[in-house]
Amino acid sequence: MLKYLIPLFLLCSCGIDRTISPVNSSESDLLSIFRQLPDEHKVKIADDDEPGERLTLCLTFVEKETSKPVSNQEVLFYHTSSGGEYQPTDPSDESTARLNGRARTDTEGRIYVETILPGDYGSSPDNRHIHTTVFGAHPEAYDIHFKQYTGFMGKNFISGSDQHFLADLKLTEGTLIALVRLEIKK
Repeated sequence: MLKYLIPLFLLCSCGIDRTISPVNSSESDLLSIFRQLPDEHKVKIADDDEPGERLTLCLTFVEKETSKPVSNQEVLFYHTSSGGEYQPTDPSDESTARLNGRARTDTEGRIYVETILPGDYGSSPDNRHIHTTVFGAHPEAYDIHFKQYTGFMGKNFISGSDQHFLADLKLTEGTLIALVRLEIKK
């Protein structure tokens, strides 16, 4: 049985399209709007000297049931370093990861995040993601995964879940960009 599973696993993980396209003009315009958000709707998780690829997330939180913006909602973000380590201050709580931050959505449900692309962790390749805790939502936990770093099995899992979102990375000015709409249950 194992001799059949290993080739299947290799086939599925080797087929990832890592192509990252440049942002188009409408995405660039949207990025400009997010960059102009007031500071309370922005969070910088990784300092400029943090190793790793720069990543900017332009996130819009909406209610799953109504598509209305989730406004004035506190959100916690946390993820691994580029080396795949959480390095939590409380070893029993990943949400205390060294790379973490909080922001509040604006009236349109938007938050602008500056960080780095998380690394793979453990023995699982292509599992890069950012944890998102939306306080007051039910459930509170949501994850953002990246299309260019998610294998076949991961994509199948994400497509069957309403707590996981797949972001398509784009590139501008040497920075990875992801524009993501997260449908949250209230």
